[in-house]
Amino acid sequence: MAEQTFNHNQTQTLKQEQVLSPQQYQSLEILLTPLLELQEKISQEIAMNPLLEQDSDRHLELAGDLFGSGDPPARQPSADDDGSFDDAEALSSDELAQFSQLARNWNEGEYEPGDASRISDDQERRDYMFNSLVDLPSLQDQMLTQLRLSDMPERLIPVAEIIIGSIDDSGYLRSNLPDIAMAANCEPDAVEEALHLVQAFDPPGIGARDPRECLLLQIDRQAPPDRLLRELVSEHLDAIGRNHLPQIAKAMKISMEELDSLLDKLKKLNPFPGNAIAPDSAEYVVPEMSIERDEHGEYQIADTGDYIPRLRISQTYMDLLEDPTTDRETRDYIRSNLANAKTLLRSLDQRQDTIHRITRVIVDTQHDFFENGIEGLRPLTLQQVADKLDIHGATVSRAIANKYLKTPWGVFEYKFFFSGGYRTEDGGEISSRTVKEKIRELIKDETPEKPLSDSKLEKLLKDDGMVNIARRTVAKYREELGIPPSHLRKKFL
Repeated sequence: MAEQTFNHNQTQTLKQEQVLSPQQYQSLEILLTPLLELQEKISQEIAMNPLLEQDSDRHLELAGDLFGSGDPPARQPSADDDGSFDDAEALSSDELAQFSQLARNWNEGEYEPGDASRISDDQERRDYMFNSLVDLPSLQDQMLTQLRLSDMPERLIPVAEIIIGSIDDSGYLRSNLPDIAMAANCEPDAVEEALHLVQAFDPPGIGARDPRECLLLQIDRQAPPDRLLRELVSEHLDAIGRNHLPQIAKAMKISMEELDSLLDKLKKLNPFPGNAIAPDSAEYVVPEMSIERDEHGEYQIADTGDYIPRLRISQTYMDLLEDPTTDRETRDYIRSNLANAKTLLRSLDQRQDTIHRITRVIVDTQHDFFENGIEGLRPLTLQQVADKLDIHGATVSRAIANKYLKTPWGVFEYKFFFSGGYRTEDGGEISSRTVKEKIRELIKDETPEKPLSDSKLEKLLKDDGMVNIARRTVAKYREELGIPPSHLRKKFL
């Protein structure tokens, strides 16, 4: 075997790396922060830095005091643009495939330094606000309460607690029974017994292991249980998902009218029973800017400045800094806080200026949207905005992240105004978001007994002179909208 030798050499190389200073990091952080979070950050900075004061003509609202002044902030919807709901993500892909068609049917004051009394008042306001917040019990908390009030045998209570802890927010049991038996150090029969008792809790359907069991639990709670409805769910749930309704009617030996009646009953059941008692997790947002039309018909940008306090540097401390009798330690302390205060003020100004300039590009580019709504959206990319403003594309991305714009058509995320697009036959441009909306409208107006195929949608878009788009792209957009293919949308007479 040949002898291996290893050489260790030291070498020097030169390379350039950009290292951000603490001030640059703060500036980026301020730019990224949404408005409500920025309120809290500014409140913290004021509390830590005695050189920062509020200007007398701008009142600082407490972070989280959403309705202290002006219009209430817009409610951020928990559903996506396509109308889908987050709880569906709790199901596995196989269950969603099985259950997709069925699930869709369910959803046709300023103070001077040293003013201790004012500080105390502000603290009392904060304490009152936070003490007034309601801590809503979770789904598991409410089920544990039902467990304590039940007559479950003492030996099964520890098992039931583990079962409840394994139920997700949509109401489904996400652990295997053998795993629960191992965790509870009990026999599988005890787990089955405890699960049967937990499934008797409210709301009906809780603790199911799959959509079929969930629906059957709800049907069995009815008095009396509907025999045909139970047969439909037990034997034909997969076929419902594939929209094979004539075959189901034939197999059950019932008419299409009777099947339609059963499907109407089925739609009244809840495929996600956990939603019935889970706390509402809706979020609220405050728009960064507001677009308003002036008396000349021009769209103007209004800064929602009431939510950001206007800060200034304390003249009291500046006088101390200039006073020759002030000791060195005090001077150093003031200088340090002065530098931090100036950095914060500069970062806030840059943040507002950047967002305002981006908003101006949106208003200029998307004028047709402000006039006509979604159908007027034009293609717009982050890089196009960056080029117009002579800034980096990453800066644009940071500036619009998790931020909202109030328009005559409602409150939209900034990213809503950015999308690719197509060129129409008349040489104009159209946003891909507008194409999606057109597809949604075409499907909404289709004949239920003869739904539009992707090929037909492609032809209609071309005939309308709207855009020349491939069938596979139509199918992609339709799927992104959460709309099933034509064979699943078909209604039977």
